[in-house]
Formats: sequence, C-alpha cells, structure tokens
Amino acid sequence: MFQIGSVKIPHRLLMAPMCGITHMAYRGILKKFGAGLVYTQMVSAKALEMQDQKSFKLLQFNEFERPVGFQIFGNDANVLAKAAKICEDLGADLLDLNMGCPAKKIVAGGGGSALLKNLNLSALIFEKIRAAIRIPFTIKVRAGWDQYCGDFLAIAKLAEQNGVDAITLHARTKAQGYSGKADWDLVSCLKSEIKIPVIGNGDIMHFSQVNNMLTHTGCDAVMVGRAAVNSPWFFKSYLAGKEYQPTLNEMKTLILEQYDAFFSYFGQSAGIKQMRKHLCAQTVGLRDGSKFRNAIVRMDTWEEIQKTIKDFFDEKNHVDIRSLN
Repeated sequence: MFQIGSVKIPHRLLMAPMCGITHMAYRGILKKFGAGLVYTQMVSAKALEMQDQKSFKLLQFNEFERPVGFQIFGNDANVLAKAAKICEDLGADLLDLNMGCPAKKIVAGGGGSALLKNLNLSALIFEKIRAAIRIPFTIKVRAGWDQYCGDFLAIAKLAEQNGVDAITLHARTKAQGYSGKADWDLVSCLKSEIKIPVIGNGDIMHFSQVNNMLTHTGCDAVMVGRAAVNSPWFFKSYLAGKEYQPTLNEMKTLILEQYDAFFSYFGQSAGIKQMRKHLCAQTVGLRDGSKFRNAIVRMDTWEEIQKTIKDFFDEKNHVDIRSLN
C-alpha cells in the first residue's frame, strides 16, 4: 500500500500520463493488468478554462479506474488554479501539474519543463493551486532544463513548502529529452532532501527494475511509461514477481477487447487508427507478426480486421517467440 495525501494506492507501481496513450480506453486495459494508479493525458489549463469540449473528453474516466489522477499544464497561476478546481469537480482523485514535458510546443508556451527555469512563478502556481483544491496535488518534474540550468531541488523544496503532496522526478533533463541514461542518483538526492513522497521515473524497461529503483533510490513509488505501452501486462509481472507472458489465445482476447474499448471511446473509424500503434507494439516477436501487422494497418473495416486477428491467432503453427529477457 502506498499513499499520496488521502489517496490510497494498492501498490508502488504507477502508470505515467502519456499523450495519445493514457486515454480512457487504454487506461481500462492498464487497470485490468493491475496498474496501481493511472493518469489522464495532460490537458491544457487554458483549454479547460475556455470550456473546450475536446479537452474535457480527455478527462473522461470510468469508476473502476480509481484512483485516477488528472494532469494539467500551463504557466498562468490563476488559470491553472481554475483548471485544478474544474478537475476536482469532475471527480479527479488527485491533480498533477506537468513541469517536465520537453515538447517544443509546450515549452514555447511557457509550460512543461519551461517552469523549471522560473522559481518565483512556480512558487506562485503551487500556492494558487493548493488554495483552489482539497484533493492531493502533485507535480512531475525533470532534473533541470539542462545540466547547467534548472535546480529541481529548489523547485521541490518550494513545492513542499507550498503544500504539494508528492513529486515525480523523471531523472533526465529537458535537454536530454528521452535520450541518454536516466540518473537514478538524482532520485536518491531528491528523496534525501524532502519529506513528502518521491516517485522515481526513467529507464524502467523491465519489471525487475521497479524494485531495483526502489532499493537504489529509497523512493516511495515508481512510475513506468513506454515499457507498459508495449506490454500492458508489465504490471501483472511486477505484482507476481515473475515474467508474465500472455498465451496466444490470451493475446487474441486482449486485442479484441482493446478494439472494443477503442471503438466505444473514439468511434470505429478513429478507433481503428488509434489501435494500430498498440497492435504493432504488442505483437512484436510473434512468428509472422510482421506480415500480420502489415496486413492489419492497411485495413479500414472492422469485419476484415476481426477476421484477420482471429485467423492469425487460431492457426496452430504460430509460436510465441518473444524474448523473456
């Protein structure tokens, strides 16, 4: 059991908020496999203030997903506070502020990791959001703008002083993006400097690395991203303490269930397109998988996709050759 403020989380492995990935349809799959805490995709605070309906759709969730966190971004303290209150009113269990996104569009608007360079503004944002909501308030940061600029420890201490309930540290700088190696020692350093919970993030590619990070850094929980996109059963492996690999029949059922969930959320045409990236990632390593994927991505009707999936997985000569390493 792990706790952020008043929110109890069943275990210490959390799913990262990811644009284009952690929408309601896919979060349901992640919860099925045991994700301890899931988040919405990050949503513009300004868009919420303007009552943008596309942004509100990003915040839709099912009750079985709880606990669920809503993540927002922006750089106007008053707008962020209003957006935080909107999230609370919509039923969020906790509110997360993105202070780590390195995307050019987000940074150019002063949000995401751009906030790491402005301590005064960050402190004001923490104060305003904390005053606006009662639910737990967390932030997700990077280890600075680059190796020379952006003191994440100063940000963390300001956050703690202004009522932030937990901090997630992606142990790379903004300049690194997703390249290079995450420096877990920075997570250790953060944990030693503040009393509120610290969540470590970065280079968790195998379930065994979760406990490695917990032990190495002393952090309170771990957040996984890309590895769980390719293998939503990542959480099941962690909870079992051993590698879980779906059988071919389980894979067929999972893929069909995902299509069903995506159709319910996106509609059939958009759902087919959205599922392509997940289908491609999840079938890597299957014999004739490349041929299967190349066929599926060219199909636009559910009837032919469904038949192709069933035919592929029902053939007796397909052997699961994915590596367990």
